[in-house]
Amino acid sequence: MVKNINQFIIILLALGAFVTGTAEFVVSGILETISFDLEVSISTAGQLITIYSLSYAVGAFALVSLTAKFERKKVLLYAIFTFILGNLVAFISNDYIILMLSRIIMAMSGGLYIVVATNYAAQIATVDKRGSAMATIITGFTVSLVLGVPIGTFLAAYLDWRNIFLIIAFVTVPLLLLLYKLLPSIKGNKPVPLKKQIQIIKDKRVITALTTTILWILGYTMVFAYISPLLSNSAGFSIEMTSIALFVLGTFSFIGSRFGGYAVDKWGPNQTISISLFVHAVTLLVLTFTQHSIIYLFITLAFWGVVSWTVTPAKQFYLISLKPQSSETVLSFNTALMNIGMVIGSALGGIIIKYTNIINLSWIGSLFVILALVCIKYSFHLNNSDSRNIENETTN
Repeated sequence: MVKNINQFIIILLALGAFVTGTAEFVVSGILETISFDLEVSISTAGQLITIYSLSYAVGAFALVSLTAKFERKKVLLYAIFTFILGNLVAFISNDYIILMLSRIIMAMSGGLYIVVATNYAAQIATVDKRGSAMATIITGFTVSLVLGVPIGTFLAAYLDWRNIFLIIAFVTVPLLLLLYKLLPSIKGNKPVPLKKQIQIIKDKRVITALTTTILWILGYTMVFAYISPLLSNSAGFSIEMTSIALFVLGTFSFIGSRFGGYAVDKWGPNQTISISLFVHAVTLLVLTFTQHSIIYLFITLAFWGVVSWTVTPAKQFYLISLKPQSSETVLSFNTALMNIGMVIGSALGGIIIKYTNIINLSWIGSLFVILALVCIKYSFHLNNSDSRNIENETTN
């Protein structure tokens, strides 16, 4: 009975990841609409993605650290409540500055939520299902790509784009009430001093793994943040066709996140991460040549969705395995740096669009994913070396 309740709670936590993911990513699908309505350039509108990612990083790192001593259920619920308020601010926004403020509120609360929710899932799952439990939270995030973003993009063709955020706020309220009723209490931890946090990431295995996070998401975001103008420019897509393309991308991202959880439980994180990053880099390179053909474009987007999100649960599992006693701290660093990578990716993508052809986004993004693969391979090497040294010391 308890096992069934915990599985249901993990699904609820994943729904929270879904709404926060929808609020984050839907802007990519309606970027041109916002740009036209608020009378700003595409590049300026793209900074709504940049500021979201930067604020998300603050929420994932600083707020997790500041709230570490508080009971985790309260922290989670307050994060969701603040997220709802942020969406309401977006709904009433009538200029760029107010919309930017709403993005900051949503992002900081969303960053705090996703770290605490992921750790919650790992804590209440059975030991042999922790990889799958964390993958479920990531699945919620990717389902926002499957349903939230394409539906939001489609609605923007017929409704004022602000109504999308009102809908997000409305559907989040019952989730808040259910978690308030069902979520078990988990005590807060003694705040980890900054000096100790630095000691955690001074581990070369952790540094290289976190660098992988930055480079991987940088390559992904460079393309995804500007997917709407990319499709409209190269394939001549309307906003309706863009919503269909995002649905395809999101559907296969969902498959990838679920497969990632299965793969890490069956084959381990090392093989899962290595293969997915390699295929991710190849797919982005191929996108450079297929973005002008509708059929090949959709096939490429499907591959991209699978491989780009297979890596996420495996990467989180690997980081926790490096520092099991500091799991929430390591996850907060990972989530924070993931969003720093998004900041750099969206900003760099804006520069590329401004000064070169938008077609260059995908092959440049591929180069960063290749660098991510090099970094994680080095992390695996260091980890294997440390394991051998410990075995030798034990034997001697």
